[in-house]
Parts: sequence; C-alpha cells; structure tokens
Amino acid sequence: MKPMSNTDNSKERKVTKIAFTTGEPAGVGPDLALSLITRPREETIVFFADPEVISARALAIGQQVKIIELRDTSQAVNVPPGYMQLVASTCPNPNCVGTPDPENSPYVLKCLDKAVDSCASGKLEAMVTGPINKEIINNAGIPFTGHTEYIAERLSAPLPVMMLTSDTLRVVLLTTHIPLSKVPEHINQRKIVEVVEIVHRELIAKFGIQNPRIQICGLNPHAGEGGHLGPEEESIIKPALKELSTKDIIANGPVSADSAFTIEARKEYDAIVAMYHDQGLVALKTIGFGSSVNLTLGLPIIRSSVDHGTALNIAGSGNVDSGSAEAALELAITISKIS
Repeated sequence: MKPMSNTDNSKERKVTKIAFTTGEPAGVGPDLALSLITRPREETIVFFADPEVISARALAIGQQVKIIELRDTSQAVNVPPGYMQLVASTCPNPNCVGTPDPENSPYVLKCLDKAVDSCASGKLEAMVTGPINKEIINNAGIPFTGHTEYIAERLSAPLPVMMLTSDTLRVVLLTTHIPLSKVPEHINQRKIVEVVEIVHRELIAKFGIQNPRIQICGLNPHAGEGGHLGPEEESIIKPALKELSTKDIIANGPVSADSAFTIEARKEYDAIVAMYHDQGLVALKTIGFGSSVNLTLGLPIIRSSVDHGTALNIAGSGNVDSGSAEAALELAITISKIS
C-alpha cells in the first residue's frame, strides 16, 4: 500500500506518533497490537515486530490485517483500521504462541531498542511497551531485570522511577524488582529524596498538577511504631522527609501502608510512594487491574506500559482484554501533548 497523505485540505497538521513494542512473541503482545488497529485514530501508531509474528497471530484469532513495513519511522502516516505500520525485526521462532522460546529473546530486545531510539531521536513522541517475560530473557543468557531498568540504561538515565497509575490511584515504587530480603539495604535517605523530587517534578510536567501532594509509606508494619517495629522510619525515612520539606515539596509520612490506600486516605494525596514492589502494587492492582498503566518517570522520553504480564495461557485465543493497552496508549498520547 502506498502511504496515505498526511494532509487535510492542503493544510499540514502535526500527527502524534506513538511506538508500540509487542514484547514476548509467545504472549498476548501481538494480540494487543492487533486490537489497537480495529478503529480509526487521530494518532499514528508504529509497531515494532516481526510481520510473521503478527500474521500468524491474526490468523489464529481470525482477524484481517494489512501490514505496511516501514524503512524508517519518519514514513509513518495515518492509515485506516485494519492496517498496521511496523518496523520489522526477524523473530527466529515466530510460531511460538503460548510457548516462549529463549532463542527469541534477542529479537524482543532489538524491537525495544529500535523503539527507544526512535523516541530518543524525536521521530516518535512516546512509546508503549507490550509485556515481556523476564525469566525467558535470563534463560537465554542475557542478564535482564526488567523493562524499566533496561530502557533507563539504554538512555543513560541514572534513576528511573516506576509509577503505576489508574483513574483513582498513582503508586510509585522506591524499589522495584529485587528480592524482599534485600529491600532494606536498598532504602536510604538520598534515594528517597531523589525519587520524591522526580515524582514531584513529573506530576507537574506530565499530569499538570501544580502543587503535588505525595504520601510516603513506612517500610515496617504500622510505620515502625516509633522504632519498636523497625528502625528505618526513624533513621532514614523521617530525615528524608525533613530534607524534602526544605525544597518546597509536599511530602507526608511515613504512613502505615495498611491504611494508606483506603478511599478516604487517597483523597489526601496525588501519588503515594511505596517502599517495595508488592506493598504498592497489591493495592493498585486490586483497585484498577486491567485498566491501570505502568509509567516510567525520570526518562528523557515518554514510556508507558500495560499493567499485566504475557498471559501465555490466553495468547492467540481471541479472548484478550486490551483495556490496559488502550489505557497505556491514551496516557502516552495525553502526556505527549502536555509535555
């Protein structure tokens, strides 16, 4: 297909262009990509995938797709529903639905690299990432902690911050994908201050909140009960909050995590900082799973992601909920217009 003209009544208008990486080819990422091309959009999506992966998945779910391979993302324009513009990479085993193959791991990362580079160069305004399988990538002999850390390293971003956001809650993780036993050693005053500074700045820049209110969880039960249930609140978290108060940042805490996520408590803040992964994400996913979005703060580009994993058991079934993918796309578009 010849690329369609990006003009309207002979008057040039800027079209928002968003990258979408399909992630693990055995999972639901290709299904999500196909779901995103079923209706007209004002924005342009550029997918990063192997055409064979997309074609095989479309066949499996009975969906028609017309693929346009791009040599460069600058060629991307608006296309009708049913068309998919993509930047191609070769997947060694494209017919792997439901069964991950470690041999495909370099392909997954190559697609990610191309999307990151396109955003960093300014050719695309933001990127949305489909789910990957960290275990399979590590099984391929590639040390891999997660999307957030990988993208940050490629962009030389010193402190990426993971935020999960839904309609009613924004949760930031001070520590991310590390064993629970190692969480205390990764918590210090300097890190808390730097993370909260990033959250404060990004709530203003990406969400338009002029005076953000940030709540800080304690690490221990009942926020340490004055040191009787652990020393971290008194020796680390409270000094960090005192330092933040000198920077005109509204940060409150440490609060007990078991009461910080109630409906009434959530009215008191714009974002909450959890000390570790499950402390914050159990609440977030209970409230908004399937419609929440993973947003990486502290990067020189805009990156959002779905809030779920590869869902291998339903890949190619035709029964995949694209709610989180749609929400991640809409958030990336909204932020790209604000920033």
